[in-house]
Amino acid sequence: MTDTKSFSPEELRKLLRERFGLQDFQGPQLEAIQAVMAGRDVLLTLPTGGGKSLVYQLPALALDGMVLVVSPLIALMKDQVDALRAKGIAAQYVNSSLDGPERKKRLQQAARGELDLLYVTPERFRSPLFQELEASMPIVRVAIDEAHCISEWGHDFRPDYWRLGSVRRRLGGPPVVAVTATATPAVAEDICSSLAMQDPLVIRLGIERENLFLGVTEVDLAEEKVTILAERIAAMDGPGIVYSTLIRDLEALHSELRRRGIHSLVYHGKLSSVERRRMQERFMKSEREVVLATNAFGMGVDKSDIRFVLHAQVPRTIEAWTQEVGRAGRDGKPSWCELLYFKEDLAVQQNFINWSNPTREYLFSVYETLRGWGERLQIKDVDDLRDELLIKNRADNRVHLCLKWLEVLGVTEGSFETNNLELVRELEPGELPDFVGSEGKMRADLEALLGVAQFAGGKGGCRRVALADHFHLPPPDGPCGTCDLCTDAMAWRTERMIPRPLASEAATANESAAPILEAASSKPSFGAGVQESESDPHTKPKSKAGHSVSGTFASQQAKQSARRDSSSDAPADTRTRWERGDWVRIDGRHMGQIIRVEGEGRATRLIVESASDLRLRKVDPRRKRVERL
Repeated sequence: MTDTKSFSPEELRKLLRERFGLQDFQGPQLEAIQAVMAGRDVLLTLPTGGGKSLVYQLPALALDGMVLVVSPLIALMKDQVDALRAKGIAAQYVNSSLDGPERKKRLQQAARGELDLLYVTPERFRSPLFQELEASMPIVRVAIDEAHCISEWGHDFRPDYWRLGSVRRRLGGPPVVAVTATATPAVAEDICSSLAMQDPLVIRLGIERENLFLGVTEVDLAEEKVTILAERIAAMDGPGIVYSTLIRDLEALHSELRRRGIHSLVYHGKLSSVERRRMQERFMKSEREVVLATNAFGMGVDKSDIRFVLHAQVPRTIEAWTQEVGRAGRDGKPSWCELLYFKEDLAVQQNFINWSNPTREYLFSVYETLRGWGERLQIKDVDDLRDELLIKNRADNRVHLCLKWLEVLGVTEGSFETNNLELVRELEPGELPDFVGSEGKMRADLEALLGVAQFAGGKGGCRRVALADHFHLPPPDGPCGTCDLCTDAMAWRTERMIPRPLASEAATANESAAPILEAASSKPSFGAGVQESESDPHTKPKSKAGHSVSGTFASQQAKQSARRDSSSDAPADTRTRWERGDWVRIDGRHMGQIIRVEGEGRATRLIVESASDLRLRKVDPRRKRVERL
């Protein structure tokens, strides 16, 4: 179904004002919207916060039919749809967070033509219920968010996105609009080819926001990072994000900042979904929270006043770095973006590249192992599979990628997580895409990492010129004046950024719940051997800097709690909702603070920092007696 409408620019602006409360379009929005309305395929690359979603949301109100939006952002779909519904727009989402009856109800709404926009994940197209109802849906446009996930050369390729070209044909070939924050010419060409776009309008823009300062600081020792990060956080008030690659390093950084009196949130994949949601909500509502996060945080987060984005470790690609720093300063105010470049971190990313590129032989070994288990597959889990394949490092992602490909190809159904994984057909060697397990893909990923190293080293002069060269975009005229290679970084920061207030100042402003600089007398111990568990393969031997420091904020709080409770025989707390920051007594003897909560329900595990030696231990609250203090 292809509905086309001709609206004048003034008619589109009227619709924009009435339904979205905005006065005018920004940048190339109007040109892109007119192309979408006319039924033309569109590929739009705009930096984070550039208004990509409006390009398909506004046409959804003007066209007779529904826009189907494909997005990988399950955690954010509800927020996006809630915001649209608050504007009186008939929007819904369908993903795995809903139960079966609710998914069916919403898909039936779409089939009856009651929706303007329906958000789905790419996995939804494999659902029998969706396939049953899709022919009845009045789909007039397909919008694909995070479209770089389609490209085998993109920095975040996802197997389910690879199928979207065939899905488009299955839906009758409606016009498609693909949007992303970053795309090199090669990635843009791959997206257009994969989706079989016909004479598409291609608009590609880079980071052109002059309010963002771009800088790189090279460090010689990992221990230097925490000092620099602490100084930057202290020097800049407002919300901020600190990115790191390894969960282990995030938790260590969190502990070290706390010892220096700096409060921070933590966000990563080991936290329960409830706790991740809570962390995100706190950050969104705060005026000065700082979140330490892996790259899982931030995609689709609509917060305009982020004052700084710091990278404690090198990202894997320039595209990833560009997308992440683009989350700063969307309100147009001065914002700071800085990468701490430690050459040894390149080895970490190289390992991740190896673990993200299983060979074809490896994929078939996963398949043959599953087939060899036969009926025993029902009692196996992913750890059994990893053990069978002699995988020792928990960060090795090859097994999960292979399982995803088997699922996408229809070789398996169900999953280990739901205890219903099964082989439903044979895997034929010729049905795998040529790029899976190819040397070319591995080489391209390593070259992308080399590009990050060259960018960090200052090759090419001005940071914005280097970015323009990388994305094949027009460079700025002359020195940009907003990067560390074109101007004095400290002078820029001092002149434009407001220092973070001390505790007494924040209390006076009645913002006691916001992160502030607390008084701290302990010495820094970044790089200390923070122990997640006895079997954690990432755990390093404890360094000399990792000794227990009496008088730290954590120890003082634990001792105060111990004195308060030493004379009472309080019964064990039977509540199961544990939260980061809770002080607990374990088995009536050991005391500490919960640093994070992993898993949910019977699988809940508490990571507790001991008050006696400041080491982290994993506690099963079903096996240990845990009292909340």
